[in-house]
Amino acid sequence: MKRITFALIVGLLASGAVSAAGQDLIAVAKGVSVASLDSNLPAVPLERWLGYLYPPAAIKWEVNDCGEGGDGRQAPTCVEAILALGSGTTAHASISLLDVEGKRITPGVWDLSIGAGYSFTGFKTLHQWAEQIRKHVR
Repeated sequence: MKRITFALIVGLLASGAVSAAGQDLIAVAKGVSVASLDSNLPAVPLERWLGYLYPPAAIKWEVNDCGEGGDGRQAPTCVEAILALGSGTTAHASISLLDVEGKRITPGVWDLSIGAGYSFTGFKTLHQWAEQIRKHVR
């Protein structure tokens, strides 16, 4: 049953439709305290914290397979915040929320990157990632 649920979510996401379950996962990610993801940051919800960095209306949220590329391997499920920084540059923050069996896990940073085209730079902490975003926004 768990594999069927996971396959259904992945199928809906691939088709472009965001299910109620996907919307729920996005809501969970938006509410995660950034202090729980990076001890150098304040205890505010991720969505609010990102709003300090970038206009909230310009942040795209999506549910995906934590960047595993759909190559047939099972992967955890992430919610990704995508910020279009201009000149073809985007910033991505992926937060893992479900394990490979579709069970809720403690939210954690899966991937942080900024890049253009196929060239991306990864970051270890939200604090470091945010410092680079601020350089693009100025």
